[in-house]
Amino acid sequence: MKGKTTKRHDRQRTLATALILGAMGAVAAEPALAQDLQQISDERVEFDIAAQPLSSALSEFARQARVNALYFSDDLRGLSSPPLRGSFTRQQALDLLLARSGYNGRISGGNLVLAQDQSSRPQRESAASGAETTQTTNEADGAVEGEEEIVVTGTRIRGAAPAGSHVITLDREDIDQTGRSTVQEVLQTLPQNFGGSQNEATQEGTQNARSNMTYGSTVDLRGLGADATLTLVDGHRLAPAGVGGYIDISTIPLSAVERVEVLADGASAAYGADAVAGVVNIILRDDFDGAETGLRFGATSQGGASERAFSQLLGTSWRTGEIMGAYEYRARDELNVLDRPFLASANFTDRGGTDFRGTRSNPGNIIRIGATTVSIPIPAGQDGTSLTQAQLVTGPLNRNEVNELAFFLPRQELHSVFLRGRQELTPSLELYGRLIGSERDVYLEREQLFANLVVPQSNYYRQLNGLFPGQGNLTISYYLGDDLGPVINRAEILAWSGVAGLRYDVGNTDWVIDGSVAYAHSEEAIFNENFYNSAAAAPALASSNVATAFNPFADGSNTPASVLAGLTFDIETYNDAETIVSQVQVDGPLWRIWGGDIRLAVGVERRDERFAIDRRELYPSGAVTQFIQRPGERSIGALFGEVHVPLIAADNNVPFINAMTLSASVRHEEASDYGESTTPRFGLRWALTPDFALRASWGQSFKGPQFSQMLGDIVLSYSTATAAQDPLADNGSTGVLSAGGSNGDLRPETAENWTAGFDYSPHWVHGLNLRATYFDIDFSDRIFSAGNLLSILANPAGYESIIFRDPSPALIAQYLALGAPPTGSLPADGVELIIDRRLVNLSSQRIRGVDLSADMAFDNAWGDFNLFVNASGMLQFEQVLIPGAAPVDLRNTVNGVIDWRFRAGLAYQLDHWSAAVTANYVNGYRDTLSSPNRDVDSQTTWDLRLAHTWRQSDNEAGLQLSLNVINAMDDDPPFVNNPTGYAFDASNASPLGRVVSLELRQRW
Repeated sequence: MKGKTTKRHDRQRTLATALILGAMGAVAAEPALAQDLQQISDERVEFDIAAQPLSSALSEFARQARVNALYFSDDLRGLSSPPLRGSFTRQQALDLLLARSGYNGRISGGNLVLAQDQSSRPQRESAASGAETTQTTNEADGAVEGEEEIVVTGTRIRGAAPAGSHVITLDREDIDQTGRSTVQEVLQTLPQNFGGSQNEATQEGTQNARSNMTYGSTVDLRGLGADATLTLVDGHRLAPAGVGGYIDISTIPLSAVERVEVLADGASAAYGADAVAGVVNIILRDDFDGAETGLRFGATSQGGASERAFSQLLGTSWRTGEIMGAYEYRARDELNVLDRPFLASANFTDRGGTDFRGTRSNPGNIIRIGATTVSIPIPAGQDGTSLTQAQLVTGPLNRNEVNELAFFLPRQELHSVFLRGRQELTPSLELYGRLIGSERDVYLEREQLFANLVVPQSNYYRQLNGLFPGQGNLTISYYLGDDLGPVINRAEILAWSGVAGLRYDVGNTDWVIDGSVAYAHSEEAIFNENFYNSAAAAPALASSNVATAFNPFADGSNTPASVLAGLTFDIETYNDAETIVSQVQVDGPLWRIWGGDIRLAVGVERRDERFAIDRRELYPSGAVTQFIQRPGERSIGALFGEVHVPLIAADNNVPFINAMTLSASVRHEEASDYGESTTPRFGLRWALTPDFALRASWGQSFKGPQFSQMLGDIVLSYSTATAAQDPLADNGSTGVLSAGGSNGDLRPETAENWTAGFDYSPHWVHGLNLRATYFDIDFSDRIFSAGNLLSILANPAGYESIIFRDPSPALIAQYLALGAPPTGSLPADGVELIIDRRLVNLSSQRIRGVDLSADMAFDNAWGDFNLFVNASGMLQFEQVLIPGAAPVDLRNTVNGVIDWRFRAGLAYQLDHWSAAVTANYVNGYRDTLSSPNRDVDSQTTWDLRLAHTWRQSDNEAGLQLSLNVINAMDDDPPFVNNPTGYAFDASNASPLGRVVSLELRQRW
């Protein structure tokens, strides 16, 4: 404590000295400059300063205000500033930047001087809890020594922003204000993020379920797919999860996150492949001195899914460097379907819906005797050993819950570590590095399989009961959960990434050379246990020995355990992904024009990606069947460049142009497997007045094919189409060779993006900011499977590129060499037609919409207030499967994108107390799974937060205690007549209900 006290006193003496020197300078100059200083004091200046670290904001303030800065950036570590845009006097602008920072400042003799405010309140939220902030930071001339200029997501240029685009910023205060406990939960509060992609709830609750067997979570901007959103950590790529189709953000510890920047615009010109819908950049904490311990406990009002978390941060800094580390533990219990009435039963008739319970049940239903179709329910309340044929009469079939024994959300446990540091090797050369690693364990129980059991006359229990002798096989529609128990899903995920680099400041030129190597690795071990093995069941169903026979006639299970033990098998899947990125970038000012310095960034990058899948089936006999997908490897070389041109500044005095900035960027990539792409982007920001600015952007972007799409299995089959099936058949039939599965010749999916919008901060309404953005994405060459063979033959228009009539022997041989020998028999007339139903670049999508946001901060005698709203509206979301086909509107459908979503609220602070109330709205839509369609109600849920802090500022020791309530009214999700058996839409609602959590954070 003594060392810390001495350090604090030294800083106070330094600040006092600066204040005295500034005052002395002012006194000495006062006789000659008093009149000029008064004019400067009253003069209004047009400021345009983005939300950022306070030290860099003050440096930018000094530049725009044309004053000198007398402060030391080390004293401002960990503090951030609100955005500032508009016309103010210098003192007004300075007061707004320093509000709740713990410092006050003034302009004295042309100098900016700071002093610590001992009576100040701690800093509160600086951003509008997810409201869009159009970042327009300009270059900072003469930055304070030790200050680091930030790089905003969407641009490669320090101190600039992607002109024409908006960046949604969630800083640390905004993250806390959401009340959420994980990175994915925080990002799911953004209306621009669609929840229907790979997330743990959609793994079980949608019709496209079970493509995400590790129950990870991702970001899907605009609903174009998780692989169309580029997710970065500190500006660097991560290794993909699943089958290579998404980035799993659930492995990133929330306690290590400083802020999240979301660019909802195409950005392939800056980052390359995958940045079609936008970029999510998760920026980890730095500049941390001291220690911080966090504890969190949460529970749902209706039971299940309780959570607990612990985190510990440690950090220290010295004159030439710093280091910090963190550990986080997080655990959440499962959500059993029995914990929620709308999950427990698939019988929705009490809600006016359908009874989706299955007729493959226990006790079962006899649906065929020999070749005769029947409907005979097996009676309940008997064990299958004393059943008589007289009891087996036609009647209503037995029904079984389709999700019996299941967890809706898995049990999860996460351990994460984080380490980062930097060290100046010389005054111009800095070494930096970052490492993050996580181990996530998943456990889930799923419903057992349903099957149609074929029971021969030799079955012991059929003979025992004398059932239908001499009438052939019985087919029983049957549920195996009572016999075998649930299917078990376990997963172990190990993910880690690191980056090491050197940054060199070139003399006094403001040019910087930055070289880095980033490595990311993801390993997934997936264990699916206790699957029903139909091949092993056949001998047991045919057995006439009581010791080895299966009993399909009981209510419940009445088969020997030794028999059941041989009726299952397990599947093990191992996914391994690796990404290595090496990059060198140079950026700095070229020359000064009217509006300021033209800045340039150029660089070269190499990216190596690798992905492998190893799948094994393990049987009780010890037999192992192995399926190894061809491993994927690709290398990608890239050249990129970007220029930032401040055409006009406020002091140029141009009519109707307060400021105008142009940016242009281009990137050329060449991949070893899918070819090359060149993507440009242009952006313009035109401030007509200090209060009002227009912006627009245009660019191209692309997404490369996934390894699984190029290297998965290829299935060949022979068939014969009749003249009725193929209108162009010769001699009454057509011999067909069909190919399905992956395709090594896939091209990148390409998109054209453009946006237009405005930012309005009226000076006559202090603290008000209004923003609107129109976006338009034309996404073409989308990869999809051509689908049903007969439908292609009946309607070949649009499929010309995949239909080959009268193929040459060479072409037939080429297709036969693609995979294993075809199934089916070679047609009598040979192969007369090839239909390539593999994945192909044929589909397209067109989306248009608007993002709207507003925030207003004000204070009075009752405290500080911040109103905010962030809304996203989807005006068009259409898909064309094949060229020439009619577009299909995908908006406002179950598991689809909804046209309007918003999040709005009020944050309040008085002294050490803070509170927030937030509304989350999803518009109503159509249940297209029902016939006729029905309406799905809109939903508004309310979140509450109350916090108290026992410290003066974020940098001081002390405790913060917060109470968070999500969905305070405990509203169930709107009813959806969902065939999955879950009575809601998991893509657009949460099953949790009210979640209450208590969080303690102690700064040491």
